[in-house]
Amino acid sequence: MKTLYNFPVAAGFGRAIPKSKIYQHATPSSKVKNLFVQQVEKITWAYKLSPATINLPASDGVQEIQVFTITLRTGELSQDVLNTIDKAIPSPILFELKYGGKTRYAASYKRPSEADKSKWVISSYFQSGWMKDSGPASELPVVLSMGALYQSFLSDLSPLPFRKGENLDSLVSRVDLLRIKEREAGKLESRINREKQFNRRVELNRALNILKKEISKLEC
Repeated sequence: MKTLYNFPVAAGFGRAIPKSKIYQHATPSSKVKNLFVQQVEKITWAYKLSPATINLPASDGVQEIQVFTITLRTGELSQDVLNTIDKAIPSPILFELKYGGKTRYAASYKRPSEADKSKWVISSYFQSGWMKDSGPASELPVVLSMGALYQSFLSDLSPLPFRKGENLDSLVSRVDLLRIKEREAGKLESRINREKQFNRRVELNRALNILKKEISKLEC
């Protein structure tokens, strides 16, 4: 994503959300509450994208999309904070993070659980790079439903492009697996750097090369 979104005026909501309200509905740990205090200046429920406000029909699992603006104290925000807010709000959310005259977007693939429709499954987070607030802005994508709009948001934020014929569930699973493999590769590299025994270093390098091939396949 290289441009900001120009959200419709009709979708404006503009309601400040106290952190205490989030805590009531998500019951975060003391550690996560401290992250809210250290990293979050203000949370605003900025826009409500719905059939009534943007004239798109609802989809199964995507009745509305909320846009939450989070003004940051520093340029950092833990995904635990985003996950806590997602747990508190029973709707897909596009996060608009603001700091120092710049904006970035973040979102998880959030969908009702197949086992229990009252609960939500939340993936890991996709996010854009930082963009200047004075930079270009684009209108919302031209799509036919709320579900298609949500998919467009996530597609723009995804670190990987869709493969031919790939659906959103498969893309998200591939990104999640890629991140697992990348973490494993990082741990292996650290072990290799610490390892003194030559034969053991050879074994670890062999395992690392296998991991790198798996990562390359996931990225294609």
